[in-house]
Amino acid sequence: MASKPMTLERLAEQKVVVEKALSSKMFDKYEGVYICGDNSKILKAIMGELRNIHLAVFKKCLGKKTCEHCGVEEPLERAHTKSRPDIAKEVLDKIHTDTGNLLEMKLFVKEFVSAHATIGVWMLCKKCHKELG
Repeated sequence: MASKPMTLERLAEQKVVVEKALSSKMFDKYEGVYICGDNSKILKAIMGELRNIHLAVFKKCLGKKTCEHCGVEEPLERAHTKSRPDIAKEVLDKIHTDTGNLLEMKLFVKEFVSAHATIGVWMLCKKCHKELG
């Protein structure tokens, strides 16, 4: 995504945000909700919910006030170094190998958020987000 690599220090900041979210009660609403079937169909059905979860976890832009690429002080957008659908697919394929079995939604969304401890999420201004993809 951004032209400069994500430093270990910056990724550690992000990991703190992820760990705080994982220890919160924000995932309790998914307890007892089960999903099953083909993983690609599951993802198609819940991609909007995954976007909402991502927005909730990173709503404070990791405390960043300026674009991490150009430094401009404007409203920031979250930009993945790997696409949200790709992250979700990798997580789902890892934990839901037998599509005939039920999978608790709470487990899936927590694993999805947990994956963001190692996958960078840049805070960029709208212009840089558009330019960098």
